[in-house]
Amino acid sequence: MSAPTLVARPDVAFEALDRVLEALGWFLQSESQTPPLIPGEPELAVYVHRATDTELQYTFNPVLKLRVLQFHGREALGAWNTVRQAVPVLEAPALATLLASSETKDVLLGLLATGELRERSSLERVAALRFHPDDSVSRTAERVHALIVPPGVAEAFQRLEAEKQAHPDRSVLFAHLPGEEQRRQVLRWLIHDYDASNEHIDEVLRSALVDADAEVRVTAVMAAARLQARAVLPALREAKMPTSTREGADPRDRLFYSGLRELVANVLAGRPLPPEGSAKRERMAPLLRALSGPADVRDDPSLLLHALTTPVDLGPPPLTVPEALVSQEGTYKLRRSGLEARWVPAVEHWLGTGATLRRVRSPGFFVAKVPLSRSALAWALAASQGPVGAASPDAEQAAPCTWAQAEQVCAALSRIEGVELGLPTGEAWEMAARGPDGRLFPWGNSMRKDGASRASPWGVEGLVGSLPQWARDEATGGRWLCGGREQPLCASRREVATTDTAALGAVRWVLASRH
Repeated sequence: MSAPTLVARPDVAFEALDRVLEALGWFLQSESQTPPLIPGEPELAVYVHRATDTELQYTFNPVLKLRVLQFHGREALGAWNTVRQAVPVLEAPALATLLASSETKDVLLGLLATGELRERSSLERVAALRFHPDDSVSRTAERVHALIVPPGVAEAFQRLEAEKQAHPDRSVLFAHLPGEEQRRQVLRWLIHDYDASNEHIDEVLRSALVDADAEVRVTAVMAAARLQARAVLPALREAKMPTSTREGADPRDRLFYSGLRELVANVLAGRPLPPEGSAKRERMAPLLRALSGPADVRDDPSLLLHALTTPVDLGPPPLTVPEALVSQEGTYKLRRSGLEARWVPAVEHWLGTGATLRRVRSPGFFVAKVPLSRSALAWALAASQGPVGAASPDAEQAAPCTWAQAEQVCAALSRIEGVELGLPTGEAWEMAARGPDGRLFPWGNSMRKDGASRASPWGVEGLVGSLPQWARDEATGGRWLCGGREQPLCASRREVATTDTAALGAVRWVLASRH
C-alpha cells in the first residue's frame, strides 16, 4: 500500500529531519553515495521502520530545496500521519503562497510540491501559471496541471480535440475546468498576476465570454479591460450579460452589467470618453478606476467590482488547534461529538452593505460546517447528562429552535466538549458565509436556484436552507436571524425582539481559536 506523499518545508535541513525520524523509530538504511551538491544534504535516502514493516523514501532537489517523503508498506498510512505531525511540511496555504510569489524559484518549488502532493485546491492557480511568461514556469505548470486534473477517457479527449477544431481561438482546457468557481478564480488570478494579455490569455478570455456561468462572463469582461485584451473585442461585444433573475442577475445589477460591457468595449476600441469635468464623466469615474486597477471600494457597486476581480485567498491555517478539536487531513471535528467544523482564518473581510459597508479583520475561529440537525440536537441534550456515544452524522435538515433552546444546546455541547461553544456574532456569521472577497452570496455574485446546496469559500454549508440561523449582537446583546431562504444575501439579517420568544432559527456554533 502507498500512502500520501509529504513534502517537508525547504528550511528543514536533512540533519534535523534525520533526528526527528530516528526519534520516531525510523532507521536510516541507505543514502546516495555520490557527493551531495550541498554538504550534509543527500539527494536520496531510504528509511525503514521495523516495528511496522514500512519504508520511507526521501528525495531532495538541491536547486529548489524540494524535500519529498514517500511511504510504502503495510502500515504506510499510519506512518505518514505520524511523520506529518512531527515534521514541518508544506500544505495548501503554504503552497498558495509559493505559487503567488514573484520569485521564479519559489513558484517552481510550489508547482513541483503541488504535483507531488496532487493538491487539487491549487488547481486554479496552477492553471493560471500555464500562461506565465517564463517558459520554465509555464512548462512546469502544464505538467503539474496534467497530474492534478482528474483523468479523462479517450472519448473525452476526442471531444476536446473536436471543440478546439471548431473554435481554434478558444481555450478548451479552461472551458472544461471542473466547477464554475475554478473558472472564476483562474480569471481573477490572471488579473492579479498579469499586466497585459497574450495570445494564450486571449484564448481563455474568449472561452470565458461564452461560458454558461454568468459570473464567469462578467469577470471575463473585467479581465479584458484590466489586461487590455483588444484582440477579444469582437467576442466581448457578443458576450451575453445576465438580464434576468433566471440568468442569475440581481435586479439592481442588470443595468450595471450591460453598461459595464459597453464601457469596456468602448475603452478597448479607443473611442473617446466624455470630457473631463462633465457630469457623465464624474458618474463613470469609479468604474473607470476599477477598469485600470484594483477597485477602490466605497459603495455596493465598487464592492461588486472588487468581488468580481479579487482571487480568493484562503489565508493561513490555525497556528494551534484547540484540544477540543481533532485535525485530520485538513478537516476538524469536535473530539467527543464528532461534529465537523470549518476554519475561518484571521484575514480581512468586507461586511455589510450600503451605509453599513466596512472592512473587518476576523479574529480566526472555528465554525460548525452545518447547523445542528434534530438528531444532533437531541444527542447533545442527552449526552450532556451522561455518556451516550458519539453524535450521528450531522447532515439532516436543520432543527428549528427558539433563542432559549439555541442557548441551551450550545451550553450542552460546551459541557460535553469541555470548551466554550456559543452562537456566532452577526459579524462572525457573515464572515463564515461571505469569505474574504466581499461576495454577495455564499457561492458568489450571481443568484442561483441551487444556492441551498452551495458552500461558502471556507466550506461552510447550509447557509441559505429553509431556516435562518441565530446570531448575537456582541455590542448590544441583541438577537439576529441570518441567512435562510428568504434572505440569501450574506449581509442580510433580521433583528428579533427579546420579547419574541416564539421566533425560530437553526443553531450553528462557533469555537474561538486560541493563539
